[in-house]
Amino acid sequence: MTRLLAALCGLWMGAALAAAPQQVAATYSLTKQGQQIGTVTESFKQVDGRYQLESVTSAIGVYALFMKGKIRLISSGDVTGQGLRPRHFEHHRAADPAKTVQADFDWEKMNLTHRFDGRTENVALEPGSQDRISLQYQFMFAPPGKEDVRLFMTTGRKLNLYPYKLAGEEKITTPAGQFQTIHLVKQRTADEDGTEIWLAKKRHFFPVRIVIEDHKGGKLEQNLTALTFEGDM
Repeated sequence: MTRLLAALCGLWMGAALAAAPQQVAATYSLTKQGQQIGTVTESFKQVDGRYQLESVTSAIGVYALFMKGKIRLISSGDVTGQGLRPRHFEHHRAADPAKTVQADFDWEKMNLTHRFDGRTENVALEPGSQDRISLQYQFMFAPPGKEDVRLFMTTGRKLNLYPYKLAGEEKITTPAGQFQTIHLVKQRTADEDGTEIWLAKKRHFFPVRIVIEDHKGGKLEQNLTALTFEGDM
């Protein structure tokens, strides 16, 4: 089974590792049911085979009264021949530190440790696994090919297989401009959220729009408002 999954990951990785920038700064507008509720600010940096990635979500206007504090996702790890290999992941809610979630990846022992709600759980680490934020940046290093994407991702609480269908190419417009994109779709299920991602082909396959439909029917949408790259490799 492990060999099969590794082969599937290989199909996604493509024949060669894509060139990726050394630094990325991005901002998104965050909307819920079409109403803007916040902003997302992200930074990525790779140096000497290591990377550091942070995403910060801040509520705006009246929504700041309900979503107190910021939500921070932090990922760090290695940059390898197959792209990003996370070592550590954190999910912070500033208003409630008790809800902090962490994941540690031990690639030597193929073990993944989750820490949440005062508990520690260990599960087998699957080849090519990503965390909630590294997943989106992995596409800069390993763009989708002609096959559907199947990969493992941890939320910090559990590790699941996430299948994405290739929905073709689309030209979309965001506040940051117009982009020719690859559209990926993960269908919503009774227990898991659905996700759509649009990757800009001429911008290192960076996500310029992300739509999340939760299993209860709510919908969140991120649209790129600004993007800068430094030090293309």
